[in-house]
Amino acid sequence: MTEPDQPRRLATGGNRIDRTRTIAFTFDGVAHTGFHGDTLASALIANGVDVVGSSIYDGRPRGIMTAGAEEPNALVQVRTATAEEPMLRVTQVELAEGLGAWSLRGRGRLSPDPDAGRFDRTYAHCDVLVVGAGGAGHRAALDAGRAGDRVILVDDGQAIEEATAFAALPEVRLLPRATALGVYDHGFVLVAERTPTPTTEGRLWHIRARAIVLATGAIERPIVFADNDRPGIMLASAATTYIRRYGVRPGARAVIFTTNDSTDDAATALGEAGIELVATVDARRSEVVVGTDADGMGRLAGVTIAMAATADDGTPS
Repeated sequence: MTEPDQPRRLATGGNRIDRTRTIAFTFDGVAHTGFHGDTLASALIANGVDVVGSSIYDGRPRGIMTAGAEEPNALVQVRTATAEEPMLRVTQVELAEGLGAWSLRGRGRLSPDPDAGRFDRTYAHCDVLVVGAGGAGHRAALDAGRAGDRVILVDDGQAIEEATAFAALPEVRLLPRATALGVYDHGFVLVAERTPTPTTEGRLWHIRARAIVLATGAIERPIVFADNDRPGIMLASAATTYIRRYGVRPGARAVIFTTNDSTDDAATALGEAGIELVATVDARRSEVVVGTDADGMGRLAGVTIAMAATADDGTPS
């Protein structure tokens, strides 16, 4: 994605944001605004912030690459009214009034100030624990709840879609903003919940379940090529998420590098957002990206495309 010459926030769209509720925050001391429902990542993109940090050893600029828990680059220090936390992914930080965030540069150091955050733990038992509230997990939780089972539905997102479907099922507990950390012997699962209360930064759930359903879905894998770490290079699924979920345009002109048909939806989303699709590079046609160029800030400015060498049977070698 190259730097846009038009506003980043789309005039319409964004099924996760409330445009009537503006939120003020700062990043590296600069004041910005976003909407209720934004993540720090979507709000930064909306405000034109592409460089969110640098690599540890050689200082190469880093940008937002994903839209979820798999984010490898955009790590920040966050301060709220009650606590300060290091090494958080901007894709998982929920925008809140007065939030302050700082990019992490270099190796960092521990703060000498005491941690004022409040963290607690709790214990729970259930018949069925469902991890992931997508289509499969949502259906599994509904079916188990309707059968009379005690159900806990865990999802990493800020909200669980179609949560109203569980309103008539009192035995179903919903845990958004929560990540299952591990599954252990005898149905024991640890779950870390973020901001469970206005005054608590985190809660560690110790859950014992009779049955566990893992419906975590899949994570898009990035394609490896030279200089693929520049700000502006983003997973296709992430670009689609920012456009449709948050009403944010990641860039003005785009090149899609693909190995399969899953990026067709991304091309549609780019068009919906008014982003010019310059080219689609398809490895199945022996087309590859062999390098990228950067502008003065280190952001993506150009893409170099070539034909891959092929074996005798026509497959890339």
